[in-house]
Amino acid sequence: MGETAVVRADMVGHLRIGLHTLITDAAQELSRIGEIPDREQHPEHYGEPLAHLDWTRALLDRIGWGDVDPAAAVELDLREHFWALSRALEVALQIAVQDLEEAHLVDDERARRGEPPGRNATTRRVLALRKLASAVAAKVDGQT
Repeated sequence: MGETAVVRADMVGHLRIGLHTLITDAAQELSRIGEIPDREQHPEHYGEPLAHLDWTRALLDRIGWGDVDPAAAVELDLREHFWALSRALEVALQIAVQDLEEAHLVDDERARRGEPPGRNATTRRVLALRKLASAVAAKVDGQT
């Protein structure tokens, strides 16, 4: 897999949110393993969540741990970042879809404050995340 993927500047922050969620998930799994009575006899149980932490941390190191101004697109090597990128996109898409499902409530509140609705922006975010996830999957599928 010698492909790269470009994450648009307006998608990097959503990807970052997904990555922070993945770190939390891995930490919770490590905590769960740490509570197993015979954990000392099974260090292999730590392997997967530690690998997830490493992969997620590497991608955060690449895109930045926090927002930058101005935001910039990022080109990613899929050999190095596929796992974290694909999982973070799944999380970001789940969040965006949930936001879209709740958009009417948010837009009602925005209208009360005299602000424009945000549903269209949320819809564009869902579509952009789906497009990116599909492009990454297609590049990987094309290499197998």
